Amino acid sequence: MGVEALIEQLKTIPDWRRGRTVQYPLWLMLLLSLLGVMSGYSSLRGLEDFMKRHQQEVAELFGLSKAKLPSYSTLRDMSLHINPQDVAQVFLVWVKQAVSIEAGQVVSMDGKALASTVEDGYGQQQDFVSVISACVQQWDGVIGQLSFQNGKTSEIVGVRQLLKQLNLKGVWVTLDALHTQKNGESDYRE
Repeated sequence: MGVEALIEQLKTIPDWRRGRTVQYPLWLMLLLSLLGVMSGYSSLRGLEDFMKRHQQEVAELFGLSKAKLPSYSTLRDMSLHINPQDVAQVFLVWVKQAVSIEAGQVVSMDGKALASTVEDGYGQQQDFVSVISACVQQWDGVIGQLSFQNGKTSEIVGVRQLLKQLNLKGVWVTLDALHTQKNGESDYRE
């Protein structure tokens, strides 16, 4: 199962630019964004740099008439109109088809707060966005992610949701000490 299957999955995401002239198909921008994120770029400027660095190879690989790839403003526009959960779901479907996780492999799960998402940082109602990632240790690859508002739910609940989505069987799952609570949810949430 190669990149062609991922492209087919990405083509199922609706393009908000219907009726407008577009230089780049949405699936290409999403594919390049995914490749950039997997290469360690986490900002729109970083993704733009990643695309500039690889524009010639991408143009040759996909038969583009010109090598110039999407700009920062195009990527920003895409980030405002595309639901990241849709992209994550499409990617998860492709990963499940492309990769088999065998019994006995180790899946590590951890949550991290996203910078610059804190609201009421010094108050009683502090809230921020967290992302839980599931990584297969044998390949150093992420197989699933889930984001949530910390003020509405917890990492414990999020990990359970992600495990349910991934539907893993016969694997070892490593978690941090937060998940050793007897009732599975901390008392301060009640």
